[in-house]
Amino acid sequence: MDDGVLRRLVRFGAVGVVATGIQYVILVALVHGAGYGPTVASAIGFTVSASANYLLNYYFTFRSQRRHGPAVAKFVTLAGMGLIVNSVLMQVLVWAGWYYMLAQVCATGVVLLWNFLGNSLWTFGGSAADARSRSRPRS
Repeated sequence: MDDGVLRRLVRFGAVGVVATGIQYVILVALVHGAGYGPTVASAIGFTVSASANYLLNYYFTFRSQRRHGPAVAKFVTLAGMGLIVNSVLMQVLVWAGWYYMLAQVCATGVVLLWNFLGNSLWTFGGSAADARSRSRPRS
């Protein structure tokens, strides 16, 4: 694996931990504190955490040079599709009798892969030459 890709993957993982923490705190608070169902609570948490996810990925993970307008449009499209995947998995797994937090962990894993590939290749990515130049230390 290319060093630049590996570094981006590690940074993506760190951002994911922060965004996942935000989502899970909201999920638990809404399920236990406000009486929401797990799928709705998860969707709300996912949506709120997406803002932090975008900003951290734009500036920290991918160090994007793209204008925010196109990047936001692509991110929202990708995140919307991720939200659908997350919600469908949550609904199906909770309906099948899974504990909602275990269902969320499963959904998080699937959406993590989806988001890394989509953001790497489409939202924040550029050509291979751009990726190599971003991964080099700046003088």
